[in-house]
Amino acid sequence: MRKIDKMDTYLKSFGEKVKGNEVRKAVNAVFNIDLDYVSLHNYGNKLNSYDPAIMKTLREAKKLTDAEIMKLPKAKVMDVYLKAHDYALTGAEHRVLINQIFGVNLDGISSVEGLQLGINSKGTWITRTPTDMLVISSSLDDVELYVYTTAYWEQVTGTSEVPDSLKQYLIDNRFTYDESTKKFTWVNPTSESAPEKIKTQTINNLIETIKQVNDSL
Repeated sequence: MRKIDKMDTYLKSFGEKVKGNEVRKAVNAVFNIDLDYVSLHNYGNKLNSYDPAIMKTLREAKKLTDAEIMKLPKAKVMDVYLKAHDYALTGAEHRVLINQIFGVNLDGISSVEGLQLGINSKGTWITRTPTDMLVISSSLDDVELYVYTTAYWEQVTGTSEVPDSLKQYLIDNRFTYDESTKKFTWVNPTSESAPEKIKTQTINNLIETIKQVNDSL
């Protein structure tokens, strides 16, 4: 069973109306991601503003200014939004909301299971196996992304280098290589969290590279 399906099953155990703390409990149980910890330490999405629908809901529900909304703990933003919508979101809608508030793409995480790609986000290993070939990780605020090879990659390919096609993609998308750490690093010049587009594109390129390497073995 995919992790998103496990999450949906877990959510249904709470009944028809699921509160924020229950959603976060399900995420921790299934994905081993503690959203309350992320919120407490203000990790995750570093944004100037949330999605317009979230901002509108918080303005109307709490009579807050945009600046006041952005100072709230992320878990509180989630709780207010869910209450305003009568705790009636679907599992898929919960996952969209979590990505918008916390910057944690649960659908994306679930889709890469078993594909030999390690993901470390906000200081926590989201997916990790002994046969992972490549890793994508982020800083605690998601402003920086890192890509690097693993010991298993070097074992099967005989090198720590990535193929030219992946290297070109990374360079074209403003990743820089640090010889001392052997990591490619991307830094958002706006000091906001990395947009979903760059994370998704990079993950897709890493997965395609892993498939090509496995096909050539």
